[in-house]
Amino acid sequence: MSHSQNAAATYGIAFAIAAGMLVLPARSQNSEDPPARIARLENAVLAPCCYREPVARHQSEIAIKMRLEIEKWVAGGRSDGDILGTYVERYGSKVLVDPRSIPGWWTPWIPWMAVILATGFGFWRVQRWQAKPVLATAPGAEVPALPDLEDEELGG
Repeated sequence: MSHSQNAAATYGIAFAIAAGMLVLPARSQNSEDPPARIARLENAVLAPCCYREPVARHQSEIAIKMRLEIEKWVAGGRSDGDILGTYVERYGSKVLVDPRSIPGWWTPWIPWMAVILATGFGFWRVQRWQAKPVLATAPGAEVPALPDLEDEELGG
């Protein structure tokens, strides 16, 4: 095989892989069950009255209307991009939820871990504070007596 044939075969394979990568997400998007798809879309769009809460949770009139529209459009076979694009045309790009602003699964655990660590540290400190020093002596050894302190030495 010559160099040009080798390059053509490589480009052909790369093109086939790229085309497959574009077709597979479109197919898998339609194979998703409608309730899950509706829930995902409702959580991807913010209520345009305040732009703070996803349509799935917001209770305003416009959010309820948008939930009904999303359900109707999914049942009608519209793609996710088409549905989201419609809302971007109507309300602007800030209607879409920024995926970077969604907290990770670990976020709710941070305060609990801080409480557990602080409690453990507190118990450790109290235990050390209450521990009395023990003199290490050999069995049968005489323990030296502590000198008596008189009132004058104590400053009283």
